Amino acid sequence: MSGGVPTTSGVPTTSGAPLLYPAFRALEHAMTMPEVRPLRIFSVRWPLWQVEAQARFRESQPFDVVDHFLLRGVVEGRLATEADLMRFFGLSASLVTRGVDHLVHIGHLTRTGPAEVAASSLGVLSVQDGMRYVEKESRHLLYFDAFTNEPLPRSHYHGSVRILLDGEETAGEHERARWFRRLTSMRPFSLDAVRALGRRPDRARFNVPHLLEDLSPIATAGAWLPAHLLLTEDGVLAFTQAAPVRDTFLEQLCRRAPQVLDTLRHERGGDEPRLRWLDWLRERGLGRANLHTLPSGVWRATLPPQAFDGQLQLHRLGSFQVREGHFLQLWCDDERLRTRAVRQRALAICRRPGISRTEADDAVAAVAQLLDVPVPSFDELLRLAVESGDLLQRNALEALR
Repeated sequence: MSGGVPTTSGVPTTSGAPLLYPAFRALEHAMTMPEVRPLRIFSVRWPLWQVEAQARFRESQPFDVVDHFLLRGVVEGRLATEADLMRFFGLSASLVTRGVDHLVHIGHLTRTGPAEVAASSLGVLSVQDGMRYVEKESRHLLYFDAFTNEPLPRSHYHGSVRILLDGEETAGEHERARWFRRLTSMRPFSLDAVRALGRRPDRARFNVPHLLEDLSPIATAGAWLPAHLLLTEDGVLAFTQAAPVRDTFLEQLCRRAPQVLDTLRHERGGDEPRLRWLDWLRERGLGRANLHTLPSGVWRATLPPQAFDGQLQLHRLGSFQVREGHFLQLWCDDERLRTRAVRQRALAICRRPGISRTEADDAVAAVAQLLDVPVPSFDELLRLAVESGDLLQRNALEALR
């Protein structure tokens, strides 16, 4: 997205990374889903708890030769004193003492008397596996849903997912954050949720490695996840950066926190829909539009082709205008113009950093379905890039071959 001021599309475009893609993109995804009847869309701050947790883990290291023999002497030879170790291995008292002290320090041996030693369970395991295991401590940031205290899955820890602490946004983030409606949970966080997560056999699904033990909380802070919630006749569709299309995990949370959807469903809708969109079209000099509803209940404004040469940019064709949770699809019956729009957006999709060929093909097909035109072939897009003389565009397509 370009820099500048917030656009009228319902998403901020101030400088800095976007918190989430625009709400109209979520609507585009929904329109390609059969049998979906969308009602209203809300950009929200889904409340979370950020928890700093600590845990223990075993690090494997190669054994020092002397340490390894001393430990094996205790575990396998049942040697119980430093004097026994000195006689059996023929080592000096100082060398044995230093080695025993070190093995006690790392938890492999324990002193059971003035001169007696015994192997710990960690020491026995180290001898059995032939690796020196050392207990260490690590700290991790974990996220939990504020309504249910459920841990967030690993997908929500991806670098593209923006999670912000309450009240700690930068100036730019604060400007972008104001586009998202605050949701509030009155449920306090249960510290037992952290310990319970540490005991789960599937904890790796929630970004807790299996090697971690004794997971326990240190500190908590309120946080939030930017999300679009699309209310439909049958429920809700959720969209975040954690999923390529729908965030099914967040949808499950919505079903477990019905008060959220109840609040949004009773949100005042402002003017009668036809009047709202007629006013919006007149404000932008688009009074010649044919305003009507689709069988899905979505409002559509059918505009003449010239509207997308001046008042509206071509990439807006087929997409949506969002206002107070309501939305209007911008359309044109000219199939050639819609084909041009699909080609333009397809070329832009192929320039996205890190996109794969499969992801690009799927995204282009979805746009073509939205605009009801044939899907442009890869060769066709490559030919257009060559004809345009845009070297960066051509290189982006060549990289996807």
